[in-house]
Amino acid sequence: MIESSNGKLSSLGRPIWLQKVISFYSRKLHFIVIPIGIIVAAIHLKFAIQYFDQCPIQPMIPIYMIVHAAIHLTLMMVGICGIINVRCNFPRDTQQSSPIGVAILVIILVSVLIMSLFSFAWLITGSVWVFGAKADGVQGDNPNDTNTYCQSELFRAAFVLLIVNYVLHVVIISLIIMRRFCCKQRASNSPDAFNM
Repeated sequence: MIESSNGKLSSLGRPIWLQKVISFYSRKLHFIVIPIGIIVAAIHLKFAIQYFDQCPIQPMIPIYMIVHAAIHLTLMMVGICGIINVRCNFPRDTQQSSPIGVAILVIILVSVLIMSLFSFAWLITGSVWVFGAKADGVQGDNPNDTNTYCQSELFRAAFVLLIVNYVLHVVIISLIIMRRFCCKQRASNSPDAFNM
């Protein structure tokens, strides 16, 4: 690792944060995650649009699903932009960095952060609507009882979406914490840590 007046640089002469972002968008895992994300968002859009006016107990449930799917489709598109940017502006194993490429990466990072925060807030809002309808005794058998009716496939899809999202948030946060903890453990056990 190289030390500079501005902070630490990677072995390629780039700032560490930039090298981490480049490494993230260089992973092949995106070629699995992005298509799955697009498919899941499309499925939720299908249910929300198909049964849009069929949930009088809580008419915001289809809107929740549409906005949620739109956010995640946008996140997938931004992810694709990040991959293209890294592949075009940051050649592998070279020190070459495009200032425009760095600016694009910063814009992508800020966009992802803002959309992720909104997505989490929207998840909580959707939870209030979906779990509120469940607490009010939602049913999908009698469309004439508008006080408790919500089309069963729509409600089931919204409910599953919430549960899967909460599980994914817990898994992702756990992985981040574990990685941070493991990295700090490795750093404290390295010979350089004792030479300070």
